[in-house]
Amino acid sequence: MYIKINQVTDWVAEIVDFDCASMTPETTREVEESFKRNHVLAFRDQSMTPSELSAFAKKFGPLETPINQLYVHPESSDVLILSNEIRTDGTAVGVVDGGDGWHSDSSHMKSPAKATILQSIKNPDIGGDTLYCNMELVLNALPSSTRKRIAGRFGVHNVSKLLNPRMTLSAKRPDAQEFYQKAAATKPSVLQPMIRTHPATGVQSLYVSPRFTIAIEGMSENEAQPLLDELFAYISDEKFQYRHIWSDNDVVMWDNRCLNHKATGNLAPGDIRRMHRTVLSGDEAF
Repeated sequence: MYIKINQVTDWVAEIVDFDCASMTPETTREVEESFKRNHVLAFRDQSMTPSELSAFAKKFGPLETPINQLYVHPESSDVLILSNEIRTDGTAVGVVDGGDGWHSDSSHMKSPAKATILQSIKNPDIGGDTLYCNMELVLNALPSSTRKRIAGRFGVHNVSKLLNPRMTLSAKRPDAQEFYQKAAATKPSVLQPMIRTHPATGVQSLYVSPRFTIAIEGMSENEAQPLLDELFAYISDEKFQYRHIWSDNDVVMWDNRCLNHKATGNLAPGDIRRMHRTVLSGDEAF
């Protein structure tokens, strides 16, 4: 064993006394094995530059190009800045409303994300936690009648909040209207299986989210929207969740193939939250 793992829950682990910037082939393999058993891995006390964060993430596979190029870090085009900081000229330092609804990263893309790696640069004094929902547990909790209704069906996913009545634009994000209008015009909806099989473990999970799933293929709105509401209600149940309370220099890696996640917000006025994000490319869902 090259790494020390503290088990937090059945599906969340903390890796301690470890330097992410000094990965070896042996430690990379151990982290990958732990990631098969745990959907969330938290690395404490990591002081990585954006370039080092990118290099760490690439140990586990190729990275997605951030969809919002306006907020990539000047030191690394792989790293997206998430922050509520607003400059004196009214422009934003990073994506202000990142993670403001339950979702799985990049499910609006034909080949959605494998994993996300998020580094806490500046943590607020109050709020800013991230919630994770285990969608394997949610699927297993569904009534058999509901599971039969979604078996073999596909959800319709789209990135634009303007096409999703469950979402609203953040008044704190200066470019929100323009960004989502352009996305609505240029980013077509994609279909994703509502029940997804994990490519590494073979375990099935529910694969929908309030943020990106806007309809169900081949189902009328009158039937689909109440069904989606029924499914989304499970995501809000704490018994399926893990809450990560961030400290500065935390690095958290999570599995988008079987989780939903959400930033809780609730920051005090004037408090700052800044995160650096990389996303591992994935394969088509099945």
